[in-house]
Order: sequence, then C-alpha cells, then structure tokens
Amino acid sequence: MMIDKSFSWPREPIAIVAIGDSGEALLLRAILESLGAVVLLHLPGTPDDVLKCLDQGAVAPEYIILSGHGDDTGFVLGEFVEGIDTSALVKGSLPPVSLMNRIDLPGKVVLSTACLTGSEAFAQAFLSGGVRAYIAPAEYPDGAAIPLFVHGFFYHLLQKQASLEESLKLASAFDEAELAIALFKGTNIEASTGS
Repeated sequence: MMIDKSFSWPREPIAIVAIGDSGEALLLRAILESLGAVVLLHLPGTPDDVLKCLDQGAVAPEYIILSGHGDDTGFVLGEFVEGIDTSALVKGSLPPVSLMNRIDLPGKVVLSTACLTGSEAFAQAFLSGGVRAYIAPAEYPDGAAIPLFVHGFFYHLLQKQASLEESLKLASAFDEAELAIALFKGTNIEASTGS
C-alpha cells in the first residue's frame, strides 16, 4: 500500500501510462491531482515498456489510465528505430491479440482513452489479465471530450464515492452520443454504456 493512502486525508494512487504522445497524459495528471489523487506517470518508450506497465501484478494502483490514441488495429505506438522489438505491433499499433496472456492486473480498474479500444476483443484481453473492470471508448470520441469525461468520472468516483457504473453514467451525461464509453466488468464481457 502506498503511504499516501494512510494520510489523514488519504490520496488515491492512480497510474497513467502515456502510450505514444504524452500531452493528454500530462493534462490528465493535473486533473487527477486537483481531485486529490497521487499520480504515477509512466512514459514507456518501447512496446515492451508498455507491456511491462500492464504486467505489474498486485502492486499496481487500483486505477490505471491508458492515455493515447487508437485506430482500427489497436493502441497507436508508431514507428521505432531499428533494434527495438516491435514484434507485438501490427502497422505501428498494439492489437488485442498481442495483449492476451501478457496482462497481469488483478482486481484493478483500467480506463483507456484511446479510440476504438472499447471492443470485446480488448475487454477480453484485459479481463483475462484479472482486471475488475475495463472502460474504454467504443468509437472515435472528440479528443476534447475525453479529459472532461476523465475529470467527471474520477470526481464522482473519488469525491462522491459513486460506483463505477454511476460514475460512468454521470461523467458521460454531458455528451453520451459523442463519448460512447463501454464498461466491461469481471468475467462478464457484455458491454454497458453510460446511457
């Protein structure tokens, strides 16, 4: 347990994994810190580094945000110099098949900001890695809406002690059609949206 959880005013540890570019991750870090969270910012430089962030086991914080871009293949990581192992990538992206059996996050909640990562294939990869819940956009949300969603979600979760479902619903309420955020829980991989 992080020492911050034992403070007189406990601070919830949240990890952010900046996949690709770090601009959104830095904004999310500031938002979460304004809500009283202690933020661990991971800046992986290679596909293997990203996979290490997803294989932390029980020592990982309860909440992990995967901040990045997604396409129809997966999490966009881009191009790498020769000598970097890119065998897990397909067209510069990390697909769900490359994540199967490589995630170990027992009981954790993973929230992805990357477009198109709210699919059953991604959910199955994360749920098979033991996560309690996987939350991600099923479509292409406006990039400006994602930080507002994350702020609302964690505001309700941390400040108001709302459930995951209620936090998702309330955070999506300002633009449910634009966000189309999917929630996958436990062993049940049926999606439910914020509506």
